Amino acid sequence: MNNTNWDSFRYFIAAAECGSLTGAAKQLDSNQPTVGRQIDALESALGIKLFQRSVKGLILTEEGATVFEQSQLMRSVADNIQRIHQGNDEDISGTVRVALPEGICIEVLAPLLPSFYGKYPYINLILNASSNTANLTRGEADIAVRLFRPKQSNLVAKRLGRLTMGLFASSSYLKTHGHPATPGELKHHRIITYGDQLSTLAENEWLVKSSASSILSSDNTIARLKATVAGVGISVQPQLLCRMYRELVPVLEDTKLPDHEVWITYHNDLRHLARIRAVVGFISENLKLKN
Repeated sequence: MNNTNWDSFRYFIAAAECGSLTGAAKQLDSNQPTVGRQIDALESALGIKLFQRSVKGLILTEEGATVFEQSQLMRSVADNIQRIHQGNDEDISGTVRVALPEGICIEVLAPLLPSFYGKYPYINLILNASSNTANLTRGEADIAVRLFRPKQSNLVAKRLGRLTMGLFASSSYLKTHGHPATPGELKHHRIITYGDQLSTLAENEWLVKSSASSILSSDNTIARLKATVAGVGISVQPQLLCRMYRELVPVLEDTKLPDHEVWITYHNDLRHLARIRAVVGFISENLKLKN
């Protein structure tokens, strides 16, 4: 056991997660023989069999499953040590990965990036604009903007305000199809709804119940926004985005739709990094949300 190093456990964890030597090699940017040798060396050092090899791939033995559980704890500790080490570098430079909704990223923050880089020219931003929730604990992003309050105790969370929602249509659409006066009249209009992934959000469920059917559905905020601007139909949109398009007209303004709290969050171990504070500050200052 004295000759066992962390690298052997890294290869073992990858093989256990992927279920094959080939998958582990791809994940680690290595090759199949190297992965096999590392696992053989670990089995020899521990004196146990970690996998059963079969035509279906690698299957953890009972002892292997126990080692896998403990190895994951080792990986977590190693990740924490790396975060703490990185925290000693106070230069406002380096890479920051940010996960945030497409609309906020593309319509609000992207146009302001020249001013950000004017102040922080040595920060490399990686923007993951998606409706999916990035796992910060697993390192899928450094900072995330979310439409709900994070519950994990190892995350720092700051409330940015409320993202209010409304019904919108283009002036050209309303000129052709008329302006609905009540929610009941939405049944006679062309409606744009969320796709399958976001269909259960409260504002979309309200719209679906109020309308007869949808002419277009998409989980992509920008796709729905651009289709609305083009005159395809009426859709639910964040009021923050629609203020940027003069051709969009509010519909049923007296109808209050469900809204969302917006939170910015990052791992507690990164809170003292200058580059993290810089990006958090930039996003917080430029998201003009209602309280």
